[in-house]
Amino acid sequence: MATKRTWLWILFGGLGVIVFGMMAVAAFGVYFVSSHIDTSRTTSSSAYKAFDAVREPFKDQKPLYEIDNRERLHVTRKLEDLPAGQKKPEHLWILAWDPTEERLVKLSLPFWILKLGRQKIDVMDGSGFDLERLQLDVNELQRVGSVLILDHQAASGQRVIVWTQ
Repeated sequence: MATKRTWLWILFGGLGVIVFGMMAVAAFGVYFVSSHIDTSRTTSSSAYKAFDAVREPFKDQKPLYEIDNRERLHVTRKLEDLPAGQKKPEHLWILAWDPTEERLVKLSLPFWILKLGRQKIDVMDGSGFDLERLQLDVNELQRVGSVLILDHQAASGQRVIVWTQ
């Protein structure tokens, strides 16, 4: 009889540890999303000011990629050809504006997450553009330092800028 109770305690204890672990992972997920994604409703003039502020350090720099009117991606500068940067960037940043919903989204992706693998990141919902389409080499991005990757405005008014910092 005592061995049955011992096994029950072990079973319930193991289940308790699993449930606690799942709750901890969920809490970390909520914390991560809330600290790395900032979304807000704003006017178009405020959104353009935000884009200008991001673009300021890169004012003389051409983006690595451009997207034409037919949504085709063109490489303007190869990452391998760029010199090594002074400081390794810690995050890949994305700023996206949707004028129909008047929503500005700023997303920060730490490089340790980018190194985990290729996950599809849909930057402008419904536009057919996702970050995976750029086929970025994370190690090369870290090597070159702070760089403007993409600055694109769609015909619909949606705009996205991607950079490392």
